[in-house]
Amino acid sequence: MRGVGLFILASTLACAACSAPPATPPHPDLADASPIKSAPGFRLDFPEASGVSDHLPGGGVKPDTDAPPPPAPVKAGVVQTKAEIPLRKEPTFEDVLKLQKEIAARQPASDEEKLRLALLHAAAGNLEEAERIVSTVRSKNNKLLPYVELYLRRQLGDHKEAGKLLARLAEEERAAAGFGIERAELVTRVRRFRDFTSAETDRVAPGGDVHLYVEPRNFALQRSGDKHTFHLRYEWKLIDDRSVEQAVPAWEKATGDEREDRVTLNGPTAEFYQSFHLPLPANLATGHYKVKITVTDVVAGKSDRTFVPIYVMPVEKSR
Repeated sequence: MRGVGLFILASTLACAACSAPPATPPHPDLADASPIKSAPGFRLDFPEASGVSDHLPGGGVKPDTDAPPPPAPVKAGVVQTKAEIPLRKEPTFEDVLKLQKEIAARQPASDEEKLRLALLHAAAGNLEEAERIVSTVRSKNNKLLPYVELYLRRQLGDHKEAGKLLARLAEEERAAAGFGIERAELVTRVRRFRDFTSAETDRVAPGGDVHLYVEPRNFALQRSGDKHTFHLRYEWKLIDDRSVEQAVPAWEKATGDEREDRVTLNGPTAEFYQSFHLPLPANLATGHYKVKITVTDVVAGKSDRTFVPIYVMPVEKSR
């Protein structure tokens, strides 16, 4: 019976062990876990586990916000690229001379192009070549020709011929511009041609003196042998602010010598001036006036006029 009882007790204990839940073993501390030893003398070191980053729904890793966006898909077709304009080369004097040679060769009948080419050669120091080109100019009435010839004569040292050309050019310029009054103004002192002291004000007292400087231009010269004569005549009128002429007896009674210049010189001249002292009436009313000046070139039969403003001051009353 004792054997049977021990058998029953052992069976009961076995059944109880099978029916009880298995005991949960304690979780090992990974941070404090010591390295696993697989065998004496060997050691396996595993890297520490890194922190798990955020995960997007559906899996994957959240992209970095600072990362550049993905490139746009390339479209098929023509793509315009950057264009750069090449630097432009500045033309040199040789380039200009070469271009003018080509122009003159294409237009052999053009005197203007020949003269331009001659000037470029002269500027480059090729005086002989410039002179040769000038000699091929057909029209001697070309306006540019005398200037080119004058420049070449001076550069080549022919100053006598250059002087003749300059005088001819000056005479042609005077004839084209015509006779006139170059300058007329109130002054306080006159020393010589274009050397005078201008008046600081246009105010003049009644019975005072109007001092004028008058410079004619392009007056004609009458030549007789080596003598050159010019003949100028002057006239003055006083005009008030209503454009009415006021009588000035002293001006009207001026003699022929005071009204005219007839000058004979040993050579041509283009520079001349005259100055006048014109007295005003003592009873002239206060106000603005203009002195009308007329100069006549008797030889050429031409006249010109101009106006010089003045202001007649009121008479100071004695106390």
